Amino acid sequence: MDLCNYTRLGLSDYMSAKGVKKKNITSVSDIEQLQQRCEQLKPGIVFINEECFIHESNSSDRIRSIIMQHPDTLFFIFMAISNIHLEEYLYVRNNLIIKSK
Repeated sequence: MDLCNYTRLGLSDYMSAKGVKKKNITSVSDIEQLQQRCEQLKPGIVFINEECFIHESNSSDRIRSIIMQHPDTLFFIFMAISNIHLEEYLYVRNNLIIKSK
């Protein structure tokens, strides 16, 4: 889930280069679609740009709920603002990694 076409294209190309078929790569534009796709597809990995959910009051809780409901899915959250402390990545829990974009 990322509003930036370049990021989506880059992630899609990277995953394809690693052997993931393009038909197995899905893009969503909002939290509701993310919830539906996670329930339907049970993805192995999900990329989320923080910019997609920081402007709605309850969206962080909704994202947290999705992450907790899908413990077998690895979620990467890209921070909207670069942070010197996240130049590598921050391992938060078994299925959540936070990284600067």
